[in-house]
Amino acid sequence: MNQNDLLVESFLNRTFFKAWKSPTDEAFNNYSHLEVQLSGECDLRCKYCYLAKFKKDLYPATIGHKEDVLHNLDILMAWLEENKMYPVFEIFSGEPFAKDVGYEAADKILDFYGRNGLKPMLSTPTNMSFLFDEEKTERMEGLLAKAENLGIGFHLSASVDGKFCEENRPFRDGRKYTDDYYDKLFNFAQKHSVGFHPMVYSNNIERWKENFLWFQEMFKRYGISPLKLYLLEVRNKEWSRQQLKDFYDFWKFVMRWIVDFAPVKKEDLPKWCHQHKPFNVTTLWGTVGRGMGCSVQSTVQLRVGDLTASVCHRCAYKSTNLWKFAVENDKIVGIKAINPELLIAMETIHTRTMPQCESCFVGHFCTGQCLGSMFEVNQDPFMVIPTVCALEHIKVAATFDGLKEKGVLAYFYDWCNPEKKIVVDQYLERFMGGK
Repeated sequence: MNQNDLLVESFLNRTFFKAWKSPTDEAFNNYSHLEVQLSGECDLRCKYCYLAKFKKDLYPATIGHKEDVLHNLDILMAWLEENKMYPVFEIFSGEPFAKDVGYEAADKILDFYGRNGLKPMLSTPTNMSFLFDEEKTERMEGLLAKAENLGIGFHLSASVDGKFCEENRPFRDGRKYTDDYYDKLFNFAQKHSVGFHPMVYSNNIERWKENFLWFQEMFKRYGISPLKLYLLEVRNKEWSRQQLKDFYDFWKFVMRWIVDFAPVKKEDLPKWCHQHKPFNVTTLWGTVGRGMGCSVQSTVQLRVGDLTASVCHRCAYKSTNLWKFAVENDKIVGIKAINPELLIAMETIHTRTMPQCESCFVGHFCTGQCLGSMFEVNQDPFMVIPTVCALEHIKVAATFDGLKEKGVLAYFYDWCNPEKKIVVDQYLERFMGGK
């Protein structure tokens, strides 16, 4: 083992591995998760998807065979048990339940939790295409029932963009989204408390107001909470000036909708938003306790096919892989460093200290760009994309303007931290003629 191997192992022992050995110690919550990436295969060809464009580089087909993936998962879990490490698992894949590997991997993880007396959660995003197939739906029902019997929360996150934006997510085999499918989808979601995380993409952004209202209509029809919706803008480079204007209109519309919907007095709205995080659109008023808003600093992102950890599932290129498990005779025997400098940089960087971000006007409100998207455009995961900067500025402006128009911005101002107050003051002075 060379010095770089020792450095990486030392870092992991003091962060993630220590957290996994102490799963009830809240001091290490920020290092508690392990994302196992199974495959790059998917039955959709989404217009905005990085896997649709770069799958051969992110998850080469040579390491995606089901038998190898499941075998490596067994090796990984044997090592975890031997070292008394119990992470919170997340499953990630192109579409984990399009093929057998996702069901079998989930079953293995539930068994791992069960035989070790653990009751954490298991979560995975899915495009819910298994609902087109009765046999696959029954397999999923079986996994959910098994998790419930074990006292484990198995959380599915529905990656479904909605009726007015479904053209962004076409099926490879030409299947269509039908009213019958949506009926199955929302019935299943109601039965199993499935949340939805549609992607707010530049294409069709002008239809997102009616798309949002469609989701709300469906939630009401099927007895689902209106808040079972998590909105995330696609931080790709292709936002045009007109699309940014349409995004502004939509985001401000949602802010106003929240104010009208919230069942509390206006002065209590910031606290309510902090507790319920409606649609992920008010989270920029709070803090995440780490440098990046996404999970890259709190989750080991592991490609199971070759047991290699990378920056994240969107940034798993040869030059952005960080370290891997060394395996001999089907047993993990250590850690092999690949890019220790990037590991330390990625785990310690703050979005406000990235190039061009350290003096940014909205830095204390910006939720940050996507490391993978930045790498795709700039071949550098820390160099921001100008059009995405514009998108995030627009997001902050729409948030302020929507709240101000509803007469509640002052309550958020009183509630937020001093750094954010400075941004609000400057924004109001520059663009709104003061408070």
